[in-house]
Amino acid sequence: MQLDWRHCLYLLPTLLLVYAGSASGQSSSGHVPTIGLLGWVDCGDAPFERGLRDLGYKLGETIRIECRLAGGRYTGWPAAAQELVRLPVDIIVTGSQPSGRAAHEATDKIPIVSIVSGDPVASGLARSIAKPGGNFTGVSYYATELTAKRLELLKELIPEITRIGVLANPDLSYLPFEDDTKRAAEHFGIVQTVHYVSDAAGFKSAFAAMEAERAQAVFVLPDVMFANNVPEIATLALEHHLPMMAWGTWFTELGGVMAYSADYDQMNYRLAFYVDRILRGAKPGDLPIEQPTTFHLSINLKTARALKLEVPESLLLLADKVFE
Repeated sequence: MQLDWRHCLYLLPTLLLVYAGSASGQSSSGHVPTIGLLGWVDCGDAPFERGLRDLGYKLGETIRIECRLAGGRYTGWPAAAQELVRLPVDIIVTGSQPSGRAAHEATDKIPIVSIVSGDPVASGLARSIAKPGGNFTGVSYYATELTAKRLELLKELIPEITRIGVLANPDLSYLPFEDDTKRAAEHFGIVQTVHYVSDAAGFKSAFAAMEAERAQAVFVLPDVMFANNVPEIATLALEHHLPMMAWGTWFTELGGVMAYSADYDQMNYRLAFYVDRILRGAKPGDLPIEQPTTFHLSINLKTARALKLEVPESLLLLADKVFE
């Protein structure tokens, strides 16, 4: 199942009109544009680079990428963003709202293209979804209803569920995830206890506390640090007999029971189209922030069996990916 981007058909000309000047990424003066990429612990972004290649760019020849890393710490992004501004670069590309926020605080001149995990308007990154204004645009994957849908799917898997442990990073308290989870849990009559983990050293005690509280599942909120520690999170969830609902397919692939999310590879791929439009002369503030209309359910049957859970046929029919 593919993401439906039909509401953004205005972008299709970028697929059809790759003329020489744009495809080469060079102006008449011979300038080779430089993209500043903000990463967490590494510089790899295969979908984004594939998007650039599909638009006719040759990495290292007609377009350059300068990458700066946060070093696995949220406090590392502001310095990394400021370094890209000082180089300078032509466009800054980021894969998360925290890194996009750091870039936005570092410059109001250089265009920023980012994946947004919260509400870009409420957070002050954009004036509106349709016309962001300023120097910020990109792709958003989050909607308030998404949290409720994850809990609804979890309740379908475990109808008797009344208590969950929520894994959250306190560094992201400014994003809407916790409030949305609280409202959704109240709606479904589920008691939720938030366990804050700001670095990998905190996972063991968080899971031990959830088991002691007799939580019936763990609900993982979006966080880059969590995404880089999925194997440990999945192992601890299994050791403590806690079915895990998460927000990225890779959680399920590596041992979580379920995940429900947009297609992250596709979102990173789409960032290349924004870069291309801006290099052609478009203003980032005039490019609407895309929102996916299709989400993917993934299920790990091996983990479900290990936890003695029987996955109902209704969920299996909804699943886009099932890991045996």
